[in-house]
Amino acid sequence: MPSRSWCLIAASVLCLVTLPAAQAPPQPPPEKPDQKPQAPTFRTEANFVRVDVFATRNGIPVHDLKLEDFQVLEDGTPQAVSTIEYVNVRTGTPQEQRDEPSTIQQSRDALKNPRARVFVLFLDTNHVTMAGSWTIREPLIRLLDRLMGPEDLVGIMTPRMSAADIVFARKTRVIEGGLRDNWPWGERHTLQKDEREQMYEMCYPWEQTIAVVSEMIARKRERQTLEALHDLVGWLRDQREERKAILTLTEGWLLYGRNAGLAKLRVIDSTGATEPVPGPEPIGVGPDGRLRVGGKDNNTGMTRSECDADRVRLADIDDEYYLRELMASANRANASFYTVDPRGLAVFDSPIGPAEPPPPHIDQAMLRHRLDSLHVLANNTDGFAVTNSNDLDKGLKRISDDLTSYYLLGYYSTNTKLDGRFRTLKVNITQPGIDVRARRGYKAATAGEVAAARSAAAAPVPQAVSAARDTIASLSRIRTGAPLFTHAVALKRAVWLAGELAQPATAAMNASVSVTASGTTSSIEVPIAAGQRAFVVAVPLKVEATGALDIRLRITAEGQPSLSDGIRIDPAPGISAPLMFRRGSATGNRLQPAGQPQFSRTERARFEVALGGAAKIDSARVLDRNGAAIEVPVAVSERTDDAGQRWSAADVTLAALAPGDYLIELSGNADGAAQKVLTPFRVTR
Repeated sequence: MPSRSWCLIAASVLCLVTLPAAQAPPQPPPEKPDQKPQAPTFRTEANFVRVDVFATRNGIPVHDLKLEDFQVLEDGTPQAVSTIEYVNVRTGTPQEQRDEPSTIQQSRDALKNPRARVFVLFLDTNHVTMAGSWTIREPLIRLLDRLMGPEDLVGIMTPRMSAADIVFARKTRVIEGGLRDNWPWGERHTLQKDEREQMYEMCYPWEQTIAVVSEMIARKRERQTLEALHDLVGWLRDQREERKAILTLTEGWLLYGRNAGLAKLRVIDSTGATEPVPGPEPIGVGPDGRLRVGGKDNNTGMTRSECDADRVRLADIDDEYYLRELMASANRANASFYTVDPRGLAVFDSPIGPAEPPPPHIDQAMLRHRLDSLHVLANNTDGFAVTNSNDLDKGLKRISDDLTSYYLLGYYSTNTKLDGRFRTLKVNITQPGIDVRARRGYKAATAGEVAAARSAAAAPVPQAVSAARDTIASLSRIRTGAPLFTHAVALKRAVWLAGELAQPATAAMNASVSVTASGTTSSIEVPIAAGQRAFVVAVPLKVEATGALDIRLRITAEGQPSLSDGIRIDPAPGISAPLMFRRGSATGNRLQPAGQPQFSRTERARFEVALGGAAKIDSARVLDRNGAAIEVPVAVSERTDDAGQRWSAADVTLAALAPGDYLIELSGNADGAAQKVLTPFRVTR
């Protein structure tokens, strides 16, 4: 599904943008005429509070305010502002000048920089049409180009993701490619349904319950989106105190309230018979011929009683109240929502078909309600909404301008209690004619939170666990919806590239591979026959690779649009990363190169390492996401190909593994030293 593929790309390639060097504003007159203003020192005491303040005059940022121009009230009590910094972001920084975090932990550490701007792009796949996802893609890419500074971080999230799975980065090439290649991520008004929604249709198959199923799906998706936003706000709150901007791309919500009628049983035939009364699962015969009580459906994994439970739960939700809770949490977390309607100027809320649209006056009421929900969320969290305009670039530029400059104030709270209570903040500026926006409050720490933070700092995560988690995190770059996948490994004088098409070639095609190393480019052509889906090619390098390798793959066919992909890798010292292969019924039980580390449980996976010199693989094992060994047999073998290259292979049968993320650990010896290589892979149904 397009949205699910974007889900995976999103989690992996989202770049969070940080600030360039900040400029200090004019400071209060120093005691000595020749004394230079000092950069503020940010402290981490429990009662030290930072407040970011956006000051504008007639919509234009004001950049000459001094410390004495600000007044900060906490719960109505004046506070003495001790530090001030004017952050003026140098935006539009070329991607080559952005220092990308090399590990997940480094990106997490970068979030805590008080001068860094942090953005999350929330793609509300449940409430964006396919046309809307197409319309917003290029304006959103242009926004990122304008917005990004050398330290800025940006991440991407969808309703199906956990906030903890967001990957933050500074370079946006991957997200830009995802927006262009996977633009049909919007699912609103499409026929796409997840397994739970399909089960609703199976549980209530009668004509009289079509409206019930439709409303259940709509309510489920709306609550899923709001819960994901709530999860995101809470997670960001725990990562940093300073302001976070959540750019929410959505067409709005109806904010469903309680509807007891949804749970009432419907008459399903002319005799007056009603739906089955909810109750215990019936006694039946299982697939093994034995009696059983209930049992999950083989296709969906749900039972009828679970459908009934969902129906009652969804009938009782109050999303308008839940939105108020979300806004309160956002204010406590210092998170601001900037909501964008990708449709631009919307005239109707519902399409003409295939279902009969509601009457015009009801459709208009629904449209107003959706747009109102966007304005309410944005206005109550110090952001603003971009709606009712076909000039999306102009609206997104307002967001860019709003986030370009601000003041960062710091003060020691006079309330030193560790009570965990919410404390309101109000910032005033003594100069007339200036509009000010700032966080509305913060949650004080508790004694337990302070103790836990100190304990966590004193007890670092074991290195093996940290290495496993960091390696697993790279799986967020999986792209299930792309038409072409590539993977490459390198030794000093050669690169092996695996290319895999999402669908077998319908006609003869040609693949062109180029590798740039140390300023020199090596190229090779590979024919792809009709019906072929994957290939591996070795590209000899003209010079010995000592730095990063830029690899480009382009596949062309007469009369068809070309496919292209690009990756960047580093030659590995000693034992290299492995090539991946899959074998199963879908491959005709033959080994097929894998372009990305995702396999079905019905397949066998092979990981092949190119060996240089006297390097050797001694053993291999499967690990879970925390680095713990799993008792799954791994067969290790060695071969030499026709070109004389030695390869060591590890074969794993995946049927014993549940769907999830894993590691293959290859242990061996290279250049007289022991070495281990961790490679992540994902197992699906």
